[in-house]
Amino acid sequence: MQRTVFRALPLVAAALVLAACSDRGEPLHPVIGADAPRAPLAAVSCTASVESQSVRCGTPAGFGGNGVVIGGQHTYVDLTSSNIAVTADTFAFDVTVTNLIPQPLGTTNGSTADAEGIRVFFASGPVSSGAGTVTVANPDGTGTFTAAGQPYYQYAGPLVQDSTTGAKRWKLRLSPEVTSFTFTVLLSAAVQYPTGYIDGHPYVLSLNPNETRTLSGTVRDVVGNPVAGAITWTSGSPGIVSVTGSQATAGASRGFAEITAESGGRPGVYTTAVSVCQATVVGNGTSLPSSIAASDCFSSYGSPSGRPTESYYADLYRVTLTAGQTITVTMDSGDDLDTYLLVAEPTQGVLVAGNDDDDEGTLGVGSRIIYTATVSGTYVIEASTFNGSDTGNYTLGVTIS
Repeated sequence: MQRTVFRALPLVAAALVLAACSDRGEPLHPVIGADAPRAPLAAVSCTASVESQSVRCGTPAGFGGNGVVIGGQHTYVDLTSSNIAVTADTFAFDVTVTNLIPQPLGTTNGSTADAEGIRVFFASGPVSSGAGTVTVANPDGTGTFTAAGQPYYQYAGPLVQDSTTGAKRWKLRLSPEVTSFTFTVLLSAAVQYPTGYIDGHPYVLSLNPNETRTLSGTVRDVVGNPVAGAITWTSGSPGIVSVTGSQATAGASRGFAEITAESGGRPGVYTTAVSVCQATVVGNGTSLPSSIAASDCFSSYGSPSGRPTESYYADLYRVTLTAGQTITVTMDSGDDLDTYLLVAEPTQGVLVAGNDDDDEGTLGVGSRIIYTATVSGTYVIEASTFNGSDTGNYTLGVTIS
């Protein structure tokens, strides 16, 4: 088994897609994702003028409805109209939908499109502001959302945050007397966590044997706003790492475990992978002869998702950096061992840098990382190999500027 070359990744919680590749692919931080029921998400009130050929939409005051219903034009969702055309009996315009919340719309797992897509349905209207009648001429269908028989237009998911759908042509049939009309639409879509979720908790937690660490995370509602709530932590392997309250304590033996987070029915967006392995503290000027051996720990970050794996042996090191400092880490094997270096940041244990073969070309199949810290804290360096189960000697070098 071999790795592919790691590319540096931005640390953006819930904004990166979990790698689905095999072997040592790009380790990526996962998006929020879990199966969940459907919930209406956004109420938008619109006024259209036949004379000026315009449509203006905003959030209605005091709108209620079934399920999870929020106002939110320009806050949680954007419905944008364009290409308005008015004929004797038809008011037509293109409409796009932009998702402004962290959760993807139109999917239950973050990647698979839900069959019902993203449906924008008419919760009330269209109704003429004066005389005459207005009807929806070309809906994609009708359904029961907040009432029976509501026409809707359907867009394809999944739609991740800040992404916009393709335009769909809406056509409304007008009687001759109509000069303006109003309508309220809701957006109904499958979402991953309709009751909310927990994020910001550790993704990979590296502990020395018998070390204790405080666990923390942020409880959020369906649209990503922080809400009050105690988090319950549960270890799947108490012999490897036990949890009391928010304190995770490693046992005396090395190994892997997983910790789950839950708060009032709101789950964590991923489990916390725990690696118990003694790490060596290093600092500026370190030049440390060492070796990768079959008696070493298994890799804490070497899976395609940047989590523990038994496919590689590895040594762990800890280094304290201040935001803005630049660290250069080298793993020099004398060109005899094909090495692999990884660096994880201190807040969530997410990989921020990695290297297979030295980009400067002076170490051959040795590795070199040059990384500027974005946050202050204790970073973890993993020294490992490009090929699974390889062993051999190397020297770790560290320079901080």
